[in-house]
Amino acid sequence: MNKRLIELEKILWIEDEYEEIIEYSSRLNRLGYLVDPVKSASEAIDRLQKNNYAAYIFDLKILPGKNEDWLTLDKEKREANPEFETYLGVELLRHLHQAQQEKNDLWQKTHFDFKKVIIFSVVNNKDISKKLISFGIPEEQILYKPSSDLNTLAEAIAHMKIGDK
Repeated sequence: MNKRLIELEKILWIEDEYEEIIEYSSRLNRLGYLVDPVKSASEAIDRLQKNNYAAYIFDLKILPGKNEDWLTLDKEKREANPEFETYLGVELLRHLHQAQQEKNDLWQKTHFDFKKVIIFSVVNNKDISKKLISFGIPEEQILYKPSSDLNTLAEAIAHMKIGDK
């Protein structure tokens, strides 16, 4: 008896509320996706350097993590930087965008693709949306909870794949 191994496409999901990921991941698994969950910016950077992903789902409210050598959270430096965004998901995306612009070591290790980003967050702010779009994230891939559900998320992933072909 021949057994075929089904290759699932990997999705990196950056979300500080793990229960949220568990709720969706088994259903996404049935649709052919393997969810790789992380809670913090540190974990996200680490995974991006080690794995390739078909998509990245970002919550904009994430944890800093244990090893934030690329981002400081101390008050003095935040006050010195008027562009500092309190939503660390936005800061992580800004950091990745800067790496892309500079084509630095992080960019060489990850080749992060902003067209594969889906924002799935309770944060619904027009200024932040403009910023995300300026990074190259398609507007239709910026989704807000609770108005978006698994079907909306799956459609955004499928739309992204169609655009790649």
